[in-house]
Amino acid sequence: METKSTPFSTNTFQKVWKSHFIQNKKIESFKFLEGLNFYKGRYSVFFNVGRNLTKGNSYVLKNFEDYKNKVFMIYDVLPHLNTQTNDFPKDLGILKSTQYPGFLIDLKQYNTIDDYLLNTFSKNTRMKMRKFTKRLDKCFNISVKMLYGKIDKEEYNKVFGYFMTLLQKRYSEKQISYNNMQPDEWSFYKEVALPLIEEKKASLFVVYNDQTPIAITYNYHTESSVIDAITVFDIDYSKFNIGYVNNLKLLNWCYDNGINTLDFSKGYFDYKKRMSSLQYDFEYHILYDKKSIFSKLKAYGFHNFFKLKAYLRHKKIDIKFHKFTYRIKNIKQSKPENKIIITKLEKLPVFDNLTEINILVNEDYSFLKKHVYDFLYLVVEPYANIKSYKIKNEKNVYILSNGKLNHQIKILDN
Repeated sequence: METKSTPFSTNTFQKVWKSHFIQNKKIESFKFLEGLNFYKGRYSVFFNVGRNLTKGNSYVLKNFEDYKNKVFMIYDVLPHLNTQTNDFPKDLGILKSTQYPGFLIDLKQYNTIDDYLLNTFSKNTRMKMRKFTKRLDKCFNISVKMLYGKIDKEEYNKVFGYFMTLLQKRYSEKQISYNNMQPDEWSFYKEVALPLIEEKKASLFVVYNDQTPIAITYNYHTESSVIDAITVFDIDYSKFNIGYVNNLKLLNWCYDNGINTLDFSKGYFDYKKRMSSLQYDFEYHILYDKKSIFSKLKAYGFHNFFKLKAYLRHKKIDIKFHKFTYRIKNIKQSKPENKIIITKLEKLPVFDNLTEINILVNEDYSFLKKHVYDFLYLVVEPYANIKSYKIKNEKNVYILSNGKLNHQIKILDN
C-alpha cells in the first residue's frame, strides 16, 4: 500500500469519521509529524484520526518541537512502509507494540493469474479451485461487478442491505460478535463508502447469482493497491468454496486493471495465509516527550496496556470473549440446531403425495437453500433443472430431484 494519498488521509474519510465518533473534538495537525492528523482524547493523549478503522498508517517525523509535553497514539502503523529520515527530534521517544498480522499478494511477482496460481498452490489445490469455479458457473447464473467510480445510489443501497444480511448470517453461524457490525461502525461504513467509491478511493466488489449478491467485498484503493477491508459470502454456497472463488475473481479484476498489490489487511485467516506472498505486521506507535515525566508515564501506561491486549489475543482470549458477548446478546434467540437426515431414494414417491415448492420465491422454504445448493454441487447442473418437493401429510420432509438422482431431506424437531 502506498503512503501517499491513502483513502484514510482524505477529507472525505476524516470528515465522516469525525461526524460519527468525535463530533465535538477538534482535528489538529503537528509540524513534527507529517502524514497524519490527530484529536485530543482520553487523558489528554492525541489519537490519530480514524484510530483502528483505518487499514494501515505511515508517517514521517520532522525536526520541530510541537510535541513537547504531549503523547501521541497511532494505530495500525505499517513498519514495512514507515520509512524515517535522521531529521527528527532528539527528545522524542517512540514505543512500538506489534498487534496484528497482515497479508498481501505482490502481483508484480507474477505475470498472470495463472502464473500466480502455479507458484502459490499445489497441482491438486489448483485443480480443486478450478473445479469450484466451474461448478459455481455451471449451476448458477454468475456475474461479477466492481462498483467503482460513478455509481447508482439505489444499487449501492441494495448491495449494502445484502451486505449486512450476509454478515448477520455468517456470524450467526460462527456464533461470534463482529465489531464492524456494531451500529456505530456500520453506519460509518455505509456513509463513508459512497463518496469514497465516487472518488475512486473505495469499491464494492460483488459476485451475483442472477440479481442477488452472494459475495461482497468492501475495498479501499490507493494508486496501485486494492485493500480488502470487509468481505463476506453467502454461507448457503459454502459447498462451492465461494470464499476462494470470490478472491480469485477479485484477483482477476486486479490483473485486468493494472493493480500491483491485493492487500488482505489485518487479522489472521487461513485463506489469507495460503493466498498471500507476504506476511507483515501492524504496529501501534506511542510518541512522547522523553523530558516530560507525565508524558513518559502516560506513554508507558498505554504501551503496557497494548502489550497485554496482544498477549491475550495471542492466547485467543479475544475469540472467547467475542463468542461470550454473542451468546449474551442472543440468549433469547439461541437454540440447538435441528437434526437433519438425508437419504438417497431410488425413485420419486407418487406425485399425488408431492407438492412442488420454489425456495427462491417462497421465503418459508429459504432454510432449504443450502441443501439445494449442496445437491447442485453434487449433480453439477443448472438450478433450473432441479425440482424441490414437499411430501404431503408428513412434517418437514422434502425431496430434491434432477430426474436421475433423488435426495430426501428430513428435518427432526429438537
